[in-house]
Amino acid sequence: MSLAYRIDPADGVVTITGDYGDAAGWRVLLNAVAQDPDYHRGFNFIRDLRDSAHPVSAATVVGIIAVVRQFWDALGATRAAIVTRPGIDYPAVIAEALADEEHIALRAFTSYDDAVSWLRDG
Repeated sequence: MSLAYRIDPADGVVTITGDYGDAAGWRVLLNAVAQDPDYHRGFNFIRDLRDSAHPVSAATVVGIIAVVRQFWDALGATRAAIVTRPGIDYPAVIAEALADEEHIALRAFTSYDDAVSWLRDG
């Protein structure tokens, strides 16, 4: 399942769905978000991985975070939450650690409601 997104302008949230993807797929997706007339600076992002089936390697996560870093300031993103299934999702844990190093406000959650609350608190 390819990466896809939907924008909720009223809540100021971009929800990204689909399988994990790679850096090239993320570049295409974030470029599309940047061009979307419904997107505005300051929106938050939710990466919903609950239906994803094919985790990626640590090297792929490094590449994805590099792309996110490239777009973060241009998009004026505020916060990003990754929602996973219960249990340890190693790519999500790696992404959170790398994002912290890049000063990107990104956290991983196993509860969608907790993720939304964290986004709203920002």
